[in-house]
Amino acid sequence: MSITRVRRKIAEKIWGGRTPGEVLSKRYKLFVFLGIFLIGMFAVYRYFVGIMFLPNFEWIIPVLVVTGSFSLYCGPSKFWRIVTRYFGILAVISAFIVWFVMFGILPIHAFVWSGFIFAWLLAMRNKLSMFDKFKKLLWRTTLTAAIAILIFDIWTCFGSWLGWYPKTLAGLSTAYLAQIPFTLYHLASLIFVPPLVGLGKLMVKVKVPVPVAVRVRAGVRANTR
Repeated sequence: MSITRVRRKIAEKIWGGRTPGEVLSKRYKLFVFLGIFLIGMFAVYRYFVGIMFLPNFEWIIPVLVVTGSFSLYCGPSKFWRIVTRYFGILAVISAFIVWFVMFGILPIHAFVWSGFIFAWLLAMRNKLSMFDKFKKLLWRTTLTAAIAILIFDIWTCFGSWLGWYPKTLAGLSTAYLAQIPFTLYHLASLIFVPPLVGLGKLMVKVKVPVPVAVRVRAGVRANTR
């Protein structure tokens, strides 16, 4: 068997299927796994931010929002129903494990990780379909991600006030004033929303067999000699 045929078989095994429903199910699973992988790898990226002076972007909330905003059907199995329903929790746990191994744990992390769960729960209220128009999906997911970032920053800033600032109204005001530049920078993470929505739209482009009406002649001419 040639290498090309082997590659084609592997691609069909991962990307294809016998029916359109099976193909969609496989692709949704890949989308979910990709989301969990990206969120889990954020801690690795954060590690190299300080070493290699990389941009301090945060894609966890965009991934949670985009994935959580869609109704994803990954097959009838109970396992996949649990995975798709609790994707946000599983993804945050994966990120937490990687983060714990690399950096340890701090009290502020209780606010950080619960803030990510808030973002996921907010996204689940959308219940969008990937078959909707791209502009509509992009508008809804971008707006949701922006709101989620603001809620996340308000919540985590409150945790920072409890941890490092004077427990006074002035200390609380100082914490939130100091948070403003970070929040504006954090909103730049919305650049991850369009490619994620575009990827989702690309994955639902599945060929569906459609019966075509064929005009049948009323009669058949007989050839006579």
